[in-house]
This record gives sequence, C-alpha cells and structure tokens, in this order.
Amino acid sequence: MLSKLTFILYLWSGTIIPQGENEGRPLYNVNTENGIPCIELAYRGEILNWIKQGQPESFQYDENLEDN
Repeated sequence: MLSKLTFILYLWSGTIIPQGENEGRPLYNVNTENGIPCIELAYRGEILNWIKQGQPESFQYDENLEDN
C-alpha cells in the first residue's frame, strides 16, 4: 500500500513520467533530481517492486510483475 502511495506521489511530482505503452501496458521513466532518467521504460509493477525494495541503486527489470 505504501509503495502505491509513493508511486502516485512520484507521478504527481514529476519524478515518474509516463512514456506511452507497450502491448497495452503503460511505461514510465523514473527521473533523478536533475531530471535525468535513472530508470527508463519500466512497467508500473517493476517500479512498485523497486520502491518496495527501498529504491536500490541497481534496478531489476521483470515484465512478469503485476501492475496493480
């Protein structure tokens, strides 16, 4: 639940930016304070997992994660 609220806050603040869709699933970039993407073209489930893990420096792509 907390990760979903954090996702919404990042989306609202411009840290997470929508980047279109792939196979009907929305894609996002996650930007640093400088506006430089630190995560490019990730699904919501991948970003939620990254937030749940405490936002480690190494990001793991896994398109099998659910977007809920």
